[in-house]
Amino acid sequence: MEKLIQKLIIPIDGSPSSAKALEFGLAIAKASNAKCYVVEVVEDFGPLPGYYDAAPVGKDRVKWISEQRFEKIHPILDETSVKWERVVIEGYPAEEICKLAEKEKADLIVIGSRGHGILGRFIMGSVSDRVVHYAPCSVTVVR
Repeated sequence: MEKLIQKLIIPIDGSPSSAKALEFGLAIAKASNAKCYVVEVVEDFGPLPGYYDAAPVGKDRVKWISEQRFEKIHPILDETSVKWERVVIEGYPAEEICKLAEKEKADLIVIGSRGHGILGRFIMGSVSDRVVHYAPCSVTVVR
């Protein structure tokens, strides 16, 4: 029988919800021997209080923000035997996640139900909700 899941996309944003999604996605990937794309989408708009701060002067904004996020989940990735690749993109999260899923012909997106709280949700809307509606593949939302 052909493997149902060969490629997974797991978006992370540094939130506890995305850490849970990462653990859940890695478990699925391990069981199906799939490859994971750990995706960080850095928003086009500037810093949001309580969401993330501005990058220090002289630092690349996208790289600095992604490093802050990656630092939180790196221990989880250090302990896994799953094949994974880190992808950092700048843009609107839901749109970029769906574009990557289409480009890589992903079989599944595993995403956290909530990002960084009420302010981020108010400004950005629900990224997971938009991904569920527009993704070219199946989506699992982790609470």
